[in-house]
Amino acid sequence: MKRIVSFFLCIVLVFSLFSTNASATDGEELAPYVVDFVVTTDADALPDSENNSRVTGLIFSYSLGLLSSGNTLEISGLTQCSFDVVKCGFKNLTVERRKTSSDSWEDYYEFGNVYREATAAGLSTSLLVASGYQYRVTCKHYAKKNILSVQTISNTSNIVTV
Repeated sequence: MKRIVSFFLCIVLVFSLFSTNASATDGEELAPYVVDFVVTTDADALPDSENNSRVTGLIFSYSLGLLSSGNTLEISGLTQCSFDVVKCGFKNLTVERRKTSSDSWEDYYEFGNVYREATAAGLSTSLLVASGYQYRVTCKHYAKKNILSVQTISNTSNIVTV
C-alpha cells in the first residue's frame, strides 16, 4: 500500500512540474493559486528536516520552510509526534506578505488546518503568487493525544522575495 501511495505522490509531483505560470499585466494583481498540495503520513516520504528537537511533550520535532522559483512559492513542513498521539499536523497554516521590510505582515493565503490521524505529517505544496513582495509562512505544529492533552508550537518560516 505504501508503494502505491508513494507512486501516486510521485506522479502528482511530476505533473506539477509541467504546470504553466500565469502572469499579471501592469496594475493587475495576480491571485494566489495552489499548484499542488500533498500531505503525507508515510514515514519514507517525509522530507529530511533541520529539526528543533524536544525532549518533552507530544511534538518531538518540527520544521517549516519556504523557497521561491519564479512566481511560485514551494512550502514544506514536518511535524513528528510521540507514538501515542491520535492527530498530528499543522493548524492555521497561512502565507503572509509585505511590500517592504518596513511594512507589517498581512495574511495573503490561508490553508487552514491540515492534520492526519498519524504520528507524523509532512507537507509539500506550491503556491503561485504575485511578484514584488516578501513572503513567509506561519503555522502551529499540532499534536493531540486525547481531549485533555493537546500541544501546539508556533513556527514561522524564512522570508523570500518574489
